[in-house]
Amino acid sequence: MMNLAQSPHIPETGKLPGVRDIPWLSVYAVRGFWELVRARLIFERLEAKAIPARNKKAKAAAAIEQPISPARLARISYVIPRLSDRLPWRSDCVIQAIAAQNWLSSLGAASEIQIGVENPKDGEFGAHAWLLYRESVITGGDIAQYHVILTESDG
Repeated sequence: MMNLAQSPHIPETGKLPGVRDIPWLSVYAVRGFWELVRARLIFERLEAKAIPARNKKAKAAAAIEQPISPARLARISYVIPRLSDRLPWRSDCVIQAIAAQNWLSSLGAASEIQIGVENPKDGEFGAHAWLLYRESVITGGDIAQYHVILTESDG
């Protein structure tokens, strides 16, 4: 899997954006906010079993797939979780994955929401959702400890 977190197209890990980031960051923040609002509304009516159908629909919509630059992917991956942390409503991993999938679909790119579980630690069950575009994790961070239980092929 490709790690977008260390892309030269976004601020380094642990550093705040600089003045040179303001032009792209303002554009991506507005778009990201819109996609997160839209994803929250979609999530209200979404059942987990409908995720494979969403993935198939995204793939079909991108039949003539447009390649997306690593810079654009890195910026989307950077903006979505940072905006999510600052919203007054629930905007967890599933909502972030839906938002990024919608964004990529609008650019002509097929992506896949996956859901996984991790081995329980101290009896606590952990589930997580992320978005894949080709070999890159766009939302969801480090997914190494999760075992995929829901993917496109499940539908």
